Amino acid sequence: MPTLQDIHEKAAQLYEDRNLDEALKLYEEIIKYNPIDEVALSCIMDIYLEKDDKFHYYLARANVNISQHKLEYAINDTKKALELDIDNIDARRKLARLYKSDNKNLKAIDEFNKLLSISKNEIDVYFELAELYMREDSIESAISIARKGLEVFSDDKDLRNMLAQLYFKTNDYDNALEVVEDELLKAKILLQAERNEEAKEIIEKYNPNNLENEIQKKKYYILKAQYLYNTKSFEEALKAIDEYSKINAPDALSFQMRALIYEELNDEFMAHVNWGFYSKLRGKYEEAIVEFNNAYHINDKDKTVLIELANLYQQNKERFVAIEFWEKVYAIDKDEQAREILAEFYYSEGNFDKAEEYGKKVERKEENYSGFIDKIMAFFTKE
Repeated sequence: MPTLQDIHEKAAQLYEDRNLDEALKLYEEIIKYNPIDEVALSCIMDIYLEKDDKFHYYLARANVNISQHKLEYAINDTKKALELDIDNIDARRKLARLYKSDNKNLKAIDEFNKLLSISKNEIDVYFELAELYMREDSIESAISIARKGLEVFSDDKDLRNMLAQLYFKTNDYDNALEVVEDELLKAKILLQAERNEEAKEIIEKYNPNNLENEIQKKKYYILKAQYLYNTKSFEEALKAIDEYSKINAPDALSFQMRALIYEELNDEFMAHVNWGFYSKLRGKYEEAIVEFNNAYHINDKDKTVLIELANLYQQNKERFVAIEFWEKVYAIDKDEQAREILAEFYYSEGNFDKAEEYGKKVERKEENYSGFIDKIMAFFTKE
């Protein structure tokens, strides 16, 4: 089997022999394996220039600019290509995706809609448009475009599930249930609509050990937890969340579910702890500090809470408050991490007695007092 280097050499020879069409085929073959191969992209551009094919030349030049992360140049080249063939679907799609990559969402939306006015049979466009509308917080427009897609592709399961998700986000559970195809998504919608027994029938069809992948298993356990929460089986719901968290590291959703369950169990301390982790994982550090402080005021000896507060205050550049919490951590069980942090902190502050108290070796140089006095006297008596 020829290597890419072999294909490059053969393509270069064909190009040198002026066999442009065959050289072009080989360079396009290279691009299939490595879409950012700049040599191949540049040669394709040169071949179209020599063939005087301006339309494909501009698109090829756009690809060269994309490989060099020059999106503005790529956009301009694609627009030049469209001036030569305004109804070209591939060029229109390229321009829309370039705008999307450049975070020019409204322009991307405009181009994708132009594409659909040329051809309604581009299923990928419905998905991309819905995503862009969601980026722009226009969920009704996302729903509208998904419904238009279903008018053309009525049996497409992915499109139906996307529309169901969009209806779900607007709490329109009836319409969501009319179009949904995915069974686990259907169970999720039913649970949110508090149609618990219908959801249970779906959930019980599944054996988590037989599910295809970890994503499916996670969906199963979180749905089971929600069903148990809805039906007030709180301890069992916590066990389901534990199974969910075993699949990968606990995430914001698992902490949110635990917090809600502990609230129902009237366990204020654990509710605040889990809301704290929930906020932390979502990057809401101020909210996390509030929640962990609430937990601290209920139980000021919980080591996990103290460490979280110490780290959060440190991250918030409140060093002295952080050190107060590290001292509380150390007071519990002489924690080694807390000891090292405290020793380095007090050493950096010049408080060597405290640094030594926490095990920091400090070299102290004692001044020769008589020698020091001699130096002062010599200074004042010099002529």
